[in-house]
Amino acid sequence: MMEELKSSINELLTRLDAGERLGFYECDRFVDQIPAFTEKHSVEETRKFLEFIGSPDRKMHIIHVAGTNGKGSVCNYLSEILRQAGFSVGMFTSPHLVKVTERFCINGKPIEDSIFCEIFGDLLRKIKEYNYDDDFPSYFEFLFFMAMLLYEKYPVDYLVLETGLGGRLDATNSIHQPVLDVITEIGMDHMQYLGNTISRIAGEKAGIIRSNTPLVFCNRRDESTEVIEKRAEELSAKVYKVEPDYVKDIKTAPDDAGNICIDFSYESQYDKYCGLRLQTVAKFQTENAAIAIMCARALRDIGVNIADEDISYGLKRAKWGGRMELILPGFYVDGAHNVDGMEAFLECAGEVPCEKKRTLLFGAVADKQYHLMIRQILESGIFDAVCVSVLETGRSVSESQLRAAFESEMRNANIERDIRFSYYTSVRDALMDIITERGAGDVVFAAGSLYLVGQVRETLGILPGH
Repeated sequence: MMEELKSSINELLTRLDAGERLGFYECDRFVDQIPAFTEKHSVEETRKFLEFIGSPDRKMHIIHVAGTNGKGSVCNYLSEILRQAGFSVGMFTSPHLVKVTERFCINGKPIEDSIFCEIFGDLLRKIKEYNYDDDFPSYFEFLFFMAMLLYEKYPVDYLVLETGLGGRLDATNSIHQPVLDVITEIGMDHMQYLGNTISRIAGEKAGIIRSNTPLVFCNRRDESTEVIEKRAEELSAKVYKVEPDYVKDIKTAPDDAGNICIDFSYESQYDKYCGLRLQTVAKFQTENAAIAIMCARALRDIGVNIADEDISYGLKRAKWGGRMELILPGFYVDGAHNVDGMEAFLECAGEVPCEKKRTLLFGAVADKQYHLMIRQILESGIFDAVCVSVLETGRSVSESQLRAAFESEMRNANIERDIRFSYYTSVRDALMDIITERGAGDVVFAAGSLYLVGQVRETLGILPGH
């Protein structure tokens, strides 16, 4: 298999050297095939390759973000605040919903296909020079290296860099020295890699904390806070702790176009803001916005020029796909894929006005706690119909497993509401039935996996940001 990979690399580089431009879809296809050939490397090995390509991270002002839930939203809110303050901003996040270029943003927009192909070619040359032999970068490492080359070639004032999984052993933790570390809410997810307790997971996330680098983190659980604060003290990292009660006066209100928004106030020991607005119906996003506000405070304290109005305007214009996002009238998608995320989603879904029937489209991957999410869905009592679909990924829970899980939880739960269940082998088939049967006044939700959100968008022809 590795010989096949080497042959493919040589063929692509020969074409590049001849002046031929690679097409996006062949570059994308090559990247998609990487998991079949490779495994994850250590942080030390990743750092060694970064140094080989010239240590591009040392030339960047990096804000490093880890956590279980809310990482992408915090990255987006903070990026918009920095942009409003007049800075150019790069953002590297994962996963993508529809197209891999979504992972690489410059000033709020995914990079063009041509730039993706350009950086792809640059990285292939570096990999061949490095002579990786039988040790090719993993899928995420490859994309991370692309990000490092991208933001070196197309410089930005700040790079907001999201971890892929965990923190301590994540490829992104190979960077030299960020200007700010951020840890969002800690919850139970990826337990097979990070540990099966909050404390152990927090220890992995706290692995991004660097000596004498300010740290912003969310104080939601005593078990995680204790671990994070202890590590920060060991490294002399100044701590900015975001408390749940910093967010106040949450309410919904329409904007000038009639779209429902969230208004709230924020008050910490450092700052006080009234009349803040988010373009979402999700109240849980106020916590992520609060983390971004505290990040702005930490950056101000090290000399970054961010005005109060930059914070309020940045939050107001920020949009982040796949989080209680209204993609069509009466159709919301949410990337909730673990117990904490599902709890937040269900709270929001129950508050969305609905004249008639609420329908949920659900799909999940096998390495998540899908049984517990199913139990939460049933016990919420807010859905009249649940359409259950297999996802188009090898990680998906099968139709028989999904059916067995729903039937088992229905037997064990005390459900008074009559719920109609339908099972599908594809998201496309499920959507066709949902759209065909949907009546006036009905509201549709899709949740359970970011894969599901992406496949709904792709099926409906809706790209993020559109």
